[in-house]
Amino acid sequence: MGKTGGQIQLDSESLIKRSLKASFLFYRKIQMLLFADEEYRMILNLHGLNGSRHNTNYKLLLKIYSKDKIISPQIDYENISPLQLVEDLQQYREVDCMVGSSLGGFYAYVLSSICKVPCVLVNPCIPPERYLPFLVEEYAFTKELIYLSEMYSDNPQIVYMILGMDDDLLSPSYTEQIVDFTKIWKINGGHSMAGNQQFYSLFLHLFSFFA
Repeated sequence: MGKTGGQIQLDSESLIKRSLKASFLFYRKIQMLLFADEEYRMILNLHGLNGSRHNTNYKLLLKIYSKDKIISPQIDYENISPLQLVEDLQQYREVDCMVGSSLGGFYAYVLSSICKVPCVLVNPCIPPERYLPFLVEEYAFTKELIYLSEMYSDNPQIVYMILGMDDDLLSPSYTEQIVDFTKIWKINGGHSMAGNQQFYSLFLHLFSFFA
């Protein structure tokens, strides 16, 4: 279940801006604590299943950060052990924030807890064992996903979550129930956020507080 945080139903860009302005002091405190030295800020971006390292989130981050501040690895989720992937990604544990979409959102959530950094989740595939066996033929790592889901179901770090309430690939209502979030935004849109201007505005406004 979610932490003591706000839930915001957004229907327009004005509501996005209003909700962010209302939370400005909250974000500003986080900025001062976590992003005190702008020169050293780094972001880890994790794409979704069969996605690209240069995904929508990456392109939006480039509007705020230079390329050398964004780590965005290409990941073959179907053929790598989840436990091995989590171990490999811990080489980036010194980043200031983790961003993940879909299956990348699950790994960002787990790594956030392990590495003790905040994360931003966009339509996260949580719990992945609920979906992966149906999305990947003969998926071999379901037991490892179950282990990670159970081990890191509670996340004491700052967790921001953006859900497209028209997502027909995952269940946003179920995700909301089980993710331990700090703050959630529910917006119009499906699983992919490509071309979603409401998402673009929210994402850019959110990260502008940390730029």
